Amino acid sequence: MSKVDDLRRGGTISVDELRKPEGEVVMMRVGMSVWMGVVVVLGGYGLLPEEKAAAGDPAQRGEMQTLAQRARAVTQVIAHRGSSEDRPECTLAALRRAIVVGATASEVDVRWTRDRKLVILHDATLDRTTNGKGKIGAATLAEVRRLDAGSWFDVKYRAEKVPTLREVLEVGRGRIDVLLDLKEQGATYDRQVVDTVKRFGDPKKTIIGVRSVAQARRFRSMLPQARQLGLIPQPESIQTFVAAGVETIRLWPRWIKAEPKLVAEVHRLKVGLHVNGSKGARTEVEAALSHRPTSLSSDDPGRLVKTLKSIAGGVDGARRPE
Repeated sequence: MSKVDDLRRGGTISVDELRKPEGEVVMMRVGMSVWMGVVVVLGGYGLLPEEKAAAGDPAQRGEMQTLAQRARAVTQVIAHRGSSEDRPECTLAALRRAIVVGATASEVDVRWTRDRKLVILHDATLDRTTNGKGKIGAATLAEVRRLDAGSWFDVKYRAEKVPTLREVLEVGRGRIDVLLDLKEQGATYDRQVVDTVKRFGDPKKTIIGVRSVAQARRFRSMLPQARQLGLIPQPESIQTFVAAGVETIRLWPRWIKAEPKLVAEVHRLKVGLHVNGSKGARTEVEAALSHRPTSLSSDDPGRLVKTLKSIAGGVDGARRPE
C-alpha cells in the first residue's frame, strides 16, 4: 500500500518521512482534508516561542520586531532627578552619573530661595534630602549652600551641596539635555529661568516642563528654541496643551490604565508621548513600549538604557544602538 493510500485510510506519516523527497510527493498527492490535518499536527509539534521565531514563524517574528522597533523609537531616556537610584537625587553627583550611564536627558526640579536664587531641590522643604529644616523658600542661598545634601543617601556623599540651576546647566552643557521641572509659578520666575538658560546653558538642549497653558505660551515666546514637555494636571488637558505648542505630553501609567484611549489621543494629535515611572526592568519597559512612547524616564537610567538596547536588538542579531 502506498503512503498516499495509507494516509487516506487514516494512517500516519512521520515528520522524518515528510522531509524525504518522496515525502514531498506524498504531500502533493494527498487530498486537501488530509493536508490540513498534517498542518495541524505540525503546528503543534512542540516548538517553543523563541524556536518558532528562529524558524521563521511570522506571528512570533512580527511581535518581536515590533517591540524592537518601538524600543529604537524611544529618542529620550530621562534620568529622574539625575541617576537617583544610586546617587543622592538632584545633586551634581546624580547628574554626572546620568551622563556616564548614557541617559540622554536629566530632569531637575527648579525652586526659588528666599532671596530669589534658582536652586535644584525636589521638595518644598529641606528636611528629607538635606540636614536643614523648613521651607527652602524661607532660606537664603548662602544658608542653603551650607547644608549637606548627600549624607541622607550615603555618608560618602556628604560633600554634595544643593546645586544652583547655573551649575547644573554648566555641567550638562554639551553632554546631556536638561529637563527643567518648574516648581514655582509666575512671569518673574519664568523670566529668570530663561535668562539663566541663555547665559549658562544651551536653549536647544533644554526641555521645559510646563504645568499650565499660560506658562507654555510664555516660554514659547521667551525661549522658542527649547522643547516643551507638558506636565499636564489632568488627562483632559491634552488638547489644550498641544494647541499651545507643547511637543510632548506626559502620561502617568495609572492614567493609561484607567483610560487607555488617552494614548490614542496623544498619537492622534501627532505629538510625542512620555511615560513616567519605569525602574528599567524588562517587564516594565515592555509594558511601556506597548504605548509607543518617544520618551521614558527612570530613577535608574543606566538599567533603562541597557534594557532598551537589549530589546532593540530584536531577532536575527539586528544591530543594537550605540
